[in-house]
Amino acid sequence: MTDSVSFSSFELVVGGKLPDANYLQKAFSPEKMSIVHEEYSHQIVREVIDDRFYWFYSNVGKAMPHRDIVIDIPSGTELANPRTAHQIEPNDQLFAIYDSVTSIFYISNLKKKGFLRDFLSKFTDEEVVVKNIYKSISDFLEVIKSLETVKFTGSRDIFNREGDLFSSLKNIFGYGEPEEFSIEAKYRIPMKNGLKQGILRLAGLQSTGDIRTMVCIGKDERGFENVFDTNKFINKISIPLQKDSQLLFPPGDVKTQTVTKLRDAYNV
Repeated sequence: MTDSVSFSSFELVVGGKLPDANYLQKAFSPEKMSIVHEEYSHQIVREVIDDRFYWFYSNVGKAMPHRDIVIDIPSGTELANPRTAHQIEPNDQLFAIYDSVTSIFYISNLKKKGFLRDFLSKFTDEEVVVKNIYKSISDFLEVIKSLETVKFTGSRDIFNREGDLFSSLKNIFGYGEPEEFSIEAKYRIPMKNGLKQGILRLAGLQSTGDIRTMVCIGKDERGFENVFDTNKFINKISIPLQKDSQLLFPPGDVKTQTVTKLRDAYNV
């Protein structure tokens, strides 16, 4: 039976910006580590792949709860538990990979997002945040309280629409319609209903292909930056894979197939 490892997409922010190469090399250096976090013991392996992918794997377990007995399934007999209360059985797995080309951080277990943030904070004095990247513009607009930036790109096709909001660009330099255009508008204004409707209109044009890409950046009620980006976003990736005899995913196979899938997805 084939199972799968599923990754969700996030944005990794260090000190209010994308992580640089020096930080990534430190945080994902190929050094094995053992860490206890909230009663869970993590046996961690990291790797830098082609100066692009930053791989993280943890085999996870905890000592408690612990029973003095185990049950022999064929006979139903109670036996003394050979594992002591000071030993762990690492029967859970956490995979993560940061792609520095797309600036997307993929995590296999959403419940461990806080652990990853705390772990990555060990390699810097700056604040580390693992943020949602929204696929739904409606979900994004529900969260943000102020708008910071709107960016979008389009092509000549959009000028063929009657009464389009870009009609003023048709002949702005006297040389006819541009083949392509890119617009970036910066704001620091509260999110009002009229502004939401304007962004939803742009999102509609993007969904029909009239706008090629669209990025919105806003801040939530705590002042944290949130991003909606249709250009680089993959909501989830899934890696079909056979579990081993211990019902765990072979971590080397997960790493290889995940890197291959990300290369293929972005043609880079």
